[in-house]
Amino acid sequence: MADTARSAPSPPPRTAEISTLSFALIISVPVLIFLLVVVAYPLAYAFYLSFHEIRFFGGYSATWNGLANYSKVFSDQSFWSSLGRTLRFTVETVILTLAVGLGLALILKHLPAKWRWLRALIILPWAVSPYGAGIFFTYLGRGQTGIGTAVAGWFGSDHTVNLISARFVVEYLAVGAAWNMAPLVAFFLLANMLTTPARLYDLAKIDQMSRLETFWHVTLPPLRFTLFVFSCITTVLAMKTFDYIFTATQGGPGGASAVLTYTLYKISFVNLDLGYGAAMSFFLLAVILGATGLLYLLWGRKEERQ
Repeated sequence: MADTARSAPSPPPRTAEISTLSFALIISVPVLIFLLVVVAYPLAYAFYLSFHEIRFFGGYSATWNGLANYSKVFSDQSFWSSLGRTLRFTVETVILTLAVGLGLALILKHLPAKWRWLRALIILPWAVSPYGAGIFFTYLGRGQTGIGTAVAGWFGSDHTVNLISARFVVEYLAVGAAWNMAPLVAFFLLANMLTTPARLYDLAKIDQMSRLETFWHVTLPPLRFTLFVFSCITTVLAMKTFDYIFTATQGGPGGASAVLTYTLYKISFVNLDLGYGAAMSFFLLAVILGATGLLYLLWGRKEERQ
């Protein structure tokens, strides 16, 4: 018995296990250091500039002027008009992006097996850079070469239709931004839809639900949190859009599409008023934080409780 006990294999040594907190720190600390270097320093320097009057003529100089740049923003009509255009562009872009993304996801979900390769191609608009999207929608909206004139010609009219007009340019730009971003939303919504248990749809058929009722009570509930997340993402992206608008319209015609980012560009890099531009940029940051915070209060908290 003693020899048998001695010959029994000893249990393997326990390997050290890393805690969840340690793993999270290993993953996140390098990212945080990178963000600190890439984001924190420019943000701190912009904050420093916002309290100074920057001059380049006769040599660089930075003169302390306290809160003068911030107070100037409140009396600047160009800021308020640009802010109004920014909010208008953002609301329209978010609504269009979510609606088109949801529609695309529903179409892709019900594609026949032989057509499912289209799911890979539908992402192509999102792969286009905002610069490329701006060039594309510039030619698409012009009166001479645009789609509006082409459609009018199909109906026998010889009139040119300029979609990049002062009256509709913001809406036209919102359509282009939604075209660029909606495929990404569609892919995430499609992934959610494919994980919904099929038995729920079978139960809906047993209950004789209509298609609209099935969509509202079976398809939509699992998508609500994803829609909320992308409403926040799209809001931030729309509010900070610059390269797309700069390429497509350069703030025109007549400043009709000069959103806040474009106004900041003109103040900071055309007029070289870096101090005032830095102060205005923090108002843009506050608007972005306020918009996402409002979305969370009105929508996000409801999704958390469910």
